[in-house]
Amino acid sequence: MNSVLVNLRLEKNMLKEIDLIAKKSFYKSRTEFIREALRKLLEEQRTKEALKIAEENFGRGKREGIKEPTKEEMIKIKEKVGNELLKKHGLL
Repeated sequence: MNSVLVNLRLEKNMLKEIDLIAKKSFYKSRTEFIREALRKLLEEQRTKEALKIAEENFGRGKREGIKEPTKEEMIKIKEKVGNELLKKHGLL
């Protein structure tokens, strides 16, 4: 894993809550907790973007008589969009 140090300011209450959750959960540190939260947020954004693209294509496809994407097709779309976003932001 190629990581970069990022300095981050958080409200004291938020940091206390993160520490409490990290301590009660399986996270070894607040850093692990924050990293996992960011992973989940990125995944959520990729899913939203994939759904947006799928909806745009489905609307077009519906007009052209093309069927709705399968679950497997949606996974491929999501992966493609995720990779395109990573490339766009210089992360891949």
